[in-house]
Amino acid sequence: MSNYFKKTDIIDGNGELVGRKVTPFYNPFKDGRGYNFKYKSINIKTYLDIPLPECFNDSEVGKIYRLSRCIYSDSNLLAKRNHSEISPYTKADVQDIVGLYRTKFNPFWGKVISNKVIKSIQIDRQHYFCFNPLYFNSTLYLPLYLYIAFQNELRDHLPTWVIDKYLDMQGEFNQIPKAE
Repeated sequence: MSNYFKKTDIIDGNGELVGRKVTPFYNPFKDGRGYNFKYKSINIKTYLDIPLPECFNDSEVGKIYRLSRCIYSDSNLLAKRNHSEISPYTKADVQDIVGLYRTKFNPFWGKVISNKVIKSIQIDRQHYFCFNPLYFNSTLYLPLYLYIAFQNELRDHLPTWVIDKYLDMQGEFNQIPKAE
């Protein structure tokens, strides 16, 4: 046995050894496939068959890519951790990240918003900027808030049964009494 297995003895009520359970550990190297590089790190997916809108020039695409590196964990939100809280990036933070002065930033930001690459959404009384999962996606499963924010854009990319499930989830969510 290699060091990629955990051996556990199975002992009965009398303290007698009745068996041994062998559980494999995850091996990041698979013969014939290679090494699973940084398999536990956060990643952001883009889809080759869904490019950014063609109205963006190369410089703007680079700035959007730079922003995508600021997506918090598996949320698709532009946010950061401050001590024990997650706080959203502000428009000023975004401006600093892309490195544009106000006169150049406002047209760029307007273009990003109007082309629905990023939207402003509200979660728990805080406003977040959220990336469209068609262009950059950090989630394994598309959460309801992300579907609601981009449902018009996602409609052509999701099967009808998935849309129906999200609509059911949304209906259940809207029926939950809100605490005041």
